Amino acid sequence: MEDDVLCVAASRAMRKIRSQAGVVAKVDIPVLMLGQSGTGKEVVGRLIHKLSPRAHRTFLKVNCPAVPGDLLESELFGHEAGAFTGATHAKPGKFEICNKGTILLDEIGEMPALLQAKLLHVLQDQTFSRLGSRSVVKVEVRSRAATNITIQEALASKRLR
Repeated sequence: MEDDVLCVAASRAMRKIRSQAGVVAKVDIPVLMLGQSGTGKEVVGRLIHKLSPRAHRTFLKVNCPAVPGDLLESELFGHEAGAFTGATHAKPGKFEICNKGTILLDEIGEMPALLQAKLLHVLQDQTFSRLGSRSVVKVEVRSRAATNITIQEALASKRLR
């Protein structure tokens, strides 16, 4: 998808969503978008970014279920050389790359529970450590998350694990 976002809102419901996106874009808080697959959660996430003061900054989408759980942590937070087999050099994660911008964590409901806990820390403090590092990285990232799992389903699945 290109950087430009076109949101044609013909129906009253879509005009309401567009209006809400404009309101949310002005407030620097994390946003969770819920909806079935194919309903436009990513489009709304991009629209919020484009309407925000961060529109000229980086926007990154991470498709959480497309990256195996053990690699997702490195993908999001980066790693130092030697942190694991094959890590021959340090690599910044998506949060570092997206500093001052916006990150969209698509299908966050598929993310492993332990990684969700680390993500919560980043959302609260805007700090994290790369895998294999003792130093703390401070970022200023606006977070968006999307899932097709309802909150009730997510809570039920976490209890069963």
